[in-house]
Amino acid sequence: MHRVMMTALAGAILSGCGVFGPDDDRTYPEAFDLPLANVQAILDGTQEPGQFNVRAFVVGISECPSGAACLVADHIRIADNPHTDGPSLMIASVKPSQFDLDERYVLSVEVFNDGFPETSQASFVQLLGYTED
Repeated sequence: MHRVMMTALAGAILSGCGVFGPDDDRTYPEAFDLPLANVQAILDGTQEPGQFNVRAFVVGISECPSGAACLVADHIRIADNPHTDGPSLMIASVKPSQFDLDERYVLSVEVFNDGFPETSQASFVQLLGYTED
């Protein structure tokens, strides 16, 4: 019986089960099974509203420090290339610091008709989930 309990405990620890609590850095589920959208089409406003996946690199992270009053919402910026000087897509997100710069992700997003208030971006985009690609 003792061996069974130790095996179960070791399995829970190795699998990351709630023995030590969930991963505190992650605030979103894994990416969903959604149709792919093009980053440039969302930037241009030619992408219809709806839920989509995009494959892209995180090229910018903006997170307001705790207790500070910030004018720009927390967000990440994504692009097709990690080393771009061109436009990048701003995606509203909770705790953007959970992402790594220049890493590629599959991001599940919702695209809305309205633009992002702080930019000239044609569509407001909200993050729904993500997976490292």
